[in-house]
Amino acid sequence: MRILIVTGGQLDIDFVREYLTTEQFDRVIAADSGLAHCKDAGIMPTDILGDFDSLVDKDLLEEYQKKGVPVRGFPTRKDYTDTHLAMMYAKELNPEEVIVLGATGTRIDHMLANIGMLEYMAKQGISCKIIDAHNEVELLIGASRKRYPKPNGKEFFSLVAWNDKVTGIDLEGFSYPLHNGVLETAISLGISNEIVDEYGILSVKEGKLLVIRSRD
Repeated sequence: MRILIVTGGQLDIDFVREYLTTEQFDRVIAADSGLAHCKDAGIMPTDILGDFDSLVDKDLLEEYQKKGVPVRGFPTRKDYTDTHLAMMYAKELNPEEVIVLGATGTRIDHMLANIGMLEYMAKQGISCKIIDAHNEVELLIGASRKRYPKPNGKEFFSLVAWNDKVTGIDLEGFSYPLHNGVLETAISLGISNEIVDEYGILSVKEGKLLVIRSRD
């Protein structure tokens, strides 16, 4: 099962429409004002949740309820963000992969919390990515090996240690190869690499590593 979460951060609607021409999802969870993004992008949610404090057009709730979409309401004063609640709900559905749109934007506090939720999902054995018009972010925990295709256009491939130290990093097929490398939180060594072969291969032995593929 693949689940799409649309939450209330900044979202390039044209990008979303293009992205969804090649991607299919079994469930679509709209979190709070992510419902307005769904409306603008022509996405039909299967689930709606949140406290809806940032949803300007409250009539949207009634509109989608009339279409049979269940709404789960939460109090504004709560322990978790709406994106966190959406992640928790997605986990209960036992998906293989979760994609999150609208998880970045002007609120750095929310963005960092959302990136932290990648760790929450990874510990459940669920592949999870945060995607926007310029970035694709995922988190690898522990021994990992992944193959990434060379992009058609200009794309940067960056690695950021999510905990104190990530060890045993190997990079093959990259402009800057690496063998048994070490990354620490306060070091920018892993920023702005590029895949030069047909595929780039990343291997990690230990640690929590953010993999960020970015376009200007």
